[in-house]
Amino acid sequence: MARVVLKNLTKKFEDVIAVNNINATVEDREFVVLVGPSGCGKTTTLRMIAGLEEVTEGEIYIGDRLVNDVPPKDRDIAMVFQNYALYPHMNVYDNMAFGLRLRKTPRDEIERRVREAARILAIEELLHRKPKQLSGGQRQRVALGRAIVRNPKVFLMDEPLSNLDAKLRVQMRAELAKLHSRLQATIIYVTHDQTEAMTMADRIVILKDGVIQQIGTPQEVYDHPNNMFVAGFIGSPAMNFVDVVVTEDMKLTCKNFTLDTPDILRKVIKENNLIGKEVVLGIRPEDLEDSAFVSGAREGNTITANVEVTEPMGAEVYVYIGLDGMLMNARVTPKTKAKDGEPITLWVDLERMHLFDKETEKAYI
Repeated sequence: MARVVLKNLTKKFEDVIAVNNINATVEDREFVVLVGPSGCGKTTTLRMIAGLEEVTEGEIYIGDRLVNDVPPKDRDIAMVFQNYALYPHMNVYDNMAFGLRLRKTPRDEIERRVREAARILAIEELLHRKPKQLSGGQRQRVALGRAIVRNPKVFLMDEPLSNLDAKLRVQMRAELAKLHSRLQATIIYVTHDQTEAMTMADRIVILKDGVIQQIGTPQEVYDHPNNMFVAGFIGSPAMNFVDVVVTEDMKLTCKNFTLDTPDILRKVIKENNLIGKEVVLGIRPEDLEDSAFVSGAREGNTITANVEVTEPMGAEVYVYIGLDGMLMNARVTPKTKAKDGEPITLWVDLERMHLFDKETEKAYI
């Protein structure tokens, strides 16, 4: 396997900059996920690595080899597509063996590799079926098997689970994570689904408008987002944002509430001279709880407002409260007595609050 290095990588389509001067390194045997909304440049980046798109500016290295001008077939990569791209007239065995036959691989070696990949993916009994006789999950396993038999330096995966139903996606996420551990492969995976990114990646690369917003482990980007975009994109439900003013005694206040600040935020306030300034407060829904079930709830760490909507989820309840024309979401205990149209007091985990610059939207670290 090999590391992949992107240096000052840019892709332009006439006047449109799809990928804007990105720099990133995928280490040997690492599982890295490129994640972001539609049109952020993640698939274009993957296609440049594969050689399916020309690089406008910058360099791509696979191992120690500059591959900008190397044809896709000679880059020693294998790509798994969203639509499986299986040959409908071939059975599973022939679909998996096709690329090896093109490379004049000996017949006994093809047999060994296909059988081994089929065993790893638990599709041995499907080898004589045609794609039309397979379910979506089975077709995706065949597409993965076709990549595995190549034994490439790098696997490239472009939203491979997006055509599967929700339950099968969850199952296949676990299967892909196990497969990575077993193969010890370098994998670059593209998705718009932040849940896929959080559950499978060693590191996440978050893109917006062709620009990298943050690179880090799933926990790093969740706990310490660089900006409001990352904070709002990573985590489900999304982080709540409220405009507040920092008071002389370093409390956070707005029309609806006043919150105390812990030592860690007081330090941030002092270092950034935020006294008297308006900033954006970020609070994740899971850092709010019905105060009736928190022993330490008091004035200074609670917010009181009317319930707009409740959404029972079984293990928890989503409670939406109205704050001066906007909604704030809380994930609270299913024991809550919250009812639509009635007031509720929510306890805030002050240690988990985030502050962002109102103009630049960058996090105060």
